[in-house]
Amino acid sequence: MSPDPTAKRGCLGGDTLAGDQLSDLPDGLLHTIMSFLPAPHVVQTSVLSRRWRDLWRSTPCISIEEQDFPITRRAGSDLQDRDEKWRNLENFTTNLFMFHNNVASLDKFRIYIDVSHASALRVRDMDRWLRRGMKYSPQVLEILISRWCPLVTFPHMGASSCRLKRLHLHGLHLDNQFAELLCSGSLVLEDLELRSCRKSFQEFKSRTLKRLVIDCCDNVTGGLVVITVPQMAYLRLRVLPGLYSNGISICETTSLVKASIHLLCLGETFSFKHQRWLLGNLCNVPDLELYGFQTMAMLVEESVEFPIFTDLKTLSLELCFLDKCDLNNKLDALGSFVQNAPFLEKLTLQCCMVINLFSYLS
Repeated sequence: MSPDPTAKRGCLGGDTLAGDQLSDLPDGLLHTIMSFLPAPHVVQTSVLSRRWRDLWRSTPCISIEEQDFPITRRAGSDLQDRDEKWRNLENFTTNLFMFHNNVASLDKFRIYIDVSHASALRVRDMDRWLRRGMKYSPQVLEILISRWCPLVTFPHMGASSCRLKRLHLHGLHLDNQFAELLCSGSLVLEDLELRSCRKSFQEFKSRTLKRLVIDCCDNVTGGLVVITVPQMAYLRLRVLPGLYSNGISICETTSLVKASIHLLCLGETFSFKHQRWLLGNLCNVPDLELYGFQTMAMLVEESVEFPIFTDLKTLSLELCFLDKCDLNNKLDALGSFVQNAPFLEKLTLQCCMVINLFSYLS
C-alpha cells in the first residue's frame, strides 16, 4: 500500500527550504516522482535535505538495472571490470533490501540483469534478490534477464502472489510450479508477458488473465500447447521455428477482442492442419493479425470444416502466402478467407503473395 499522501512532511531546521516547492509536496506525490527513477538515483535523493533523508526507504516502487552501475574507473581486464560492476550491484541491492522499510507491499518491483557471463554465484545472487523482492507482494513484477539462462528459474511465490496484477518475464525458466500459480484460485493476475522464456509445461490456464503475450518462448515438452483463458481480451503469440510442431489450441475465446499470431517459421514447421486448427479457434475474434500463414491453410476447399468468421471486422495479413503455390491458388485462398468473413470492414496485406518481393525487402 502506498504511503499516506497526507503524511506529515519533514523539514530542514523546522521549515521547508526557501524556494524548494518540490520538497513541500506530500510524501505520496514525491514517491510517485521517485517511481520513475532507477534505484540508485532514488537512494541518492537522501542527500538533498533532511526532508528527503528517509523518503527512499518507503518508496512503493523499486527498479534495479545492472546498467545503472557503470565502471567509473577501469580496474584492468574486461573480466575484472565486469566483476567490479557486479560487486557494486550486489552491495547496493543487499543494502537496499536491508534498509527499505515498506515491507508490507510494493506497487512495482522491477529487476533487469545481464547474464552474459553468468556464474553459479551470480545466479544465487539473482535468485536471492528475486525471492526478496517477491516477499513485498508487488502488484507489478518485471523480471528481465538479458538472455535466457537455464539456471535462473522463476521462484515459487506462494502467498506473496495475492496482489499480483501484472507479470512480465524475460529469459527465465518456467516450471510446473509456475503453471500451478497461473491457475491458483487466489491469484488476481490480469496481464502476463513471457518473452524468450523456457517453459516445461503444456497448458496455460487462468480465470483472471485478460492480456497474454507469449513471445519466442521455448516449448520444452514439445507437445500440444493448450491456452485456456476465458476472460482473455488480447492475445499475442510469436512462434519460433520447430518449437510448436504439435500445434496450439486456444479454448474459450468468447471474450477475445484482438489476436496477433506470428509464425516466425513462415508456416514451414507448423503444419497446414495446425494452422487451420488455430484459425478455427479464432473464428469469433473481431480484430485478427496473422503473420506467416500459408496458402493451403486458408483454402476453403481444402477443408469442409473451414470456419466462418462471423465477428471478424479487421484482418491484417503480413508475410502470408509466401509458399510455392502458384499465384492463382494464393488469390483463391485470400478470396475464400474473405468470403468466410461476411462482416469484414478492413483488410490489410503487407508483403504477401510474392516471394521475390519478400526477398527484395529483406
